[in-house]
Amino acid sequence: MILYEFEGKKLLVSAGISVPNSQLIESASEKINLTAPLVLKAQVLSGKRKDVGGIVVVDEISNLKSQISNLLRKEINKEKVEKILVEEKVDYEGPEYYISISYDTDSRGPVLTISESGGTGVEERKVQVYPISPLNPDLPVTDIPVEILQKLVNLFFDQDMLLLEINPLVKTKDNQWLALDAKINLDDTARDRHQEWNFPPRAVAGHSPTEAEIAAKKIDEGDYRGTAGSTYFDLDGDIAILASGGGASLTAMDALLTAGGKPANYTEYSGNPPREKVTKLTQIVLSKPNLHGLWIVGAVANFTDIYETLSGFTEALRQVKPKPNYPIVIRRGGPRDTEAFEMLKNVRDFDLHIYGAETSINESAKIMSKLAKTYAAAS
Repeated sequence: MILYEFEGKKLLVSAGISVPNSQLIESASEKINLTAPLVLKAQVLSGKRKDVGGIVVVDEISNLKSQISNLLRKEINKEKVEKILVEEKVDYEGPEYYISISYDTDSRGPVLTISESGGTGVEERKVQVYPISPLNPDLPVTDIPVEILQKLVNLFFDQDMLLLEINPLVKTKDNQWLALDAKINLDDTARDRHQEWNFPPRAVAGHSPTEAEIAAKKIDEGDYRGTAGSTYFDLDGDIAILASGGGASLTAMDALLTAGGKPANYTEYSGNPPREKVTKLTQIVLSKPNLHGLWIVGAVANFTDIYETLSGFTEALRQVKPKPNYPIVIRRGGPRDTEAFEMLKNVRDFDLHIYGAETSINESAKIMSKLAKTYAAAS
């Protein structure tokens, strides 16, 4: 989970890292309790805000409201600006330091990265990389006080972060070190260890989460028996999707689009989830209005219990209101699929079309698309 700057800075402050005086606002009418000059910083999750006008310096307080209004009307990398962090402009001297802690794919371990040439464009400048470990207290000797580095390393491990980045860290004229920016990514799988993580849902790639997307992601919270709903996106089509497996689910989406079908969502379940998790996901998928079909699809599973998962689906099917009367195409294969298909043959009050591994994903996509179009034309 990527944090907004103001959320990341709260974590920095909790660890004893100083940040500029600031105020979070959502409207130009809010009273600002800071003195000019000020820096207005759009709170979005994408990077390089400065390059697209997401950071504005206001020297005169008389210009403040108009500048806030202009910024709140902006879209930055397809993300609407809904909050602004108003900060006192910091007067500092010396270099702008770049600091990050992350996991390195080459060494397969955490590393501390430091540059004395931080700020915009740091990606193209020289950096020093140091392996670190929660079990080894030794940190490199740099111009940055080791106490600050230690606080950041402790925060990184204590909060189960995937990335902690400050760009820049500066030293003021009165010898105070301040983090002027913060980019933090938390490991979602560690949520159960952090009751204090009460961060609200956030937009991804400019897309604000829908109620269904939020509900689907909650299915897996605290339940590690397979996955069902951790990946869920609402789309504009009329064919609901219950796909199994990451690679197979993407192949299925491509096949449906090629066949002329329009998916109403993208989601997947995998890792042999129990029936109750599949039931919850199915209820969310089928809650969408104006559906003309449902496609349950996956490759031939290795260890996902087909009978168990399709039993969860049928339980949900009987609970959904109004009763679905659109065509439902099922293409599955794997452990206990024969039992599953026998069970489905006894489900007579729905328009089920059942296919096993002998029918390809592409062929079942064509069948689903044709049936959905026929149903829509007759509706």
